[in-house]
Amino acid sequence: MTITKKFKSILVLTLIAVALFASGCTEENPSAEEIATQMMDKQDSIQDYSYTMHMTSYAEGKTEEIECKYMFKKPDKFKEIITRPGEGDQIDVSDGEIAWSYFQDTNTVLKEKLPNNSGAPKEDYINTINEFLNDHNVTLLGVESVDGRTAYLLEIIPKETDRDYELISKIKIWVDQETWMPLRYEFYNADGNLTDKNEIRDLKVNTGSQTLSFNSKSRMAQK
Repeated sequence: MTITKKFKSILVLTLIAVALFASGCTEENPSAEEIATQMMDKQDSIQDYSYTMHMTSYAEGKTEEIECKYMFKKPDKFKEIITRPGEGDQIDVSDGEIAWSYFQDTNTVLKEKLPNNSGAPKEDYINTINEFLNDHNVTLLGVESVDGRTAYLLEIIPKETDRDYELISKIKIWVDQETWMPLRYEFYNADGNLTDKNEIRDLKVNTGSQTLSFNSKSRMAQK
């Protein structure tokens, strides 16, 4: 799974948790459709964003760190630069129709035509929410500061161990109060030990002036 796909899957998880938390403040429990509407309403207000994500993994006494600089502009343009210590950068660029990946170590480029309809239908969101409602407990632990932003700290615990979460006992997510975007994730194993930590820094949302440069795409296409 690429960095982008992994982050998007976690983002969906965060949006569901935020929707559950926000809707939990009402007197009546909302339906899955109402939760889905809240999720999509939050995303509809976001036109562009950028951030730097620092990812740290702890496994078998070793620490691995990766940095990812990411820019996104609606409807489907993005650019990311992935940096691993001791390795060349990986640059991924998409104009919504074609995606390019450049690997600095090997000086090679991969080009892929994207499907015309890559978005998930509403029914898929509702099914995901229903599974989440049935399989997880979401708790608000408090409010903390992350990278100078005030964030809600949510704890997500699977009710039962399944194939998708067999190595995870709980997840902590810090959600920005202003933008409702995730700022930090922590994953814990069955022994309660921290296994992965993802930190979002220098988050910018709806700057208005943000544009994606496709110079890298043009250079890659010429290789």
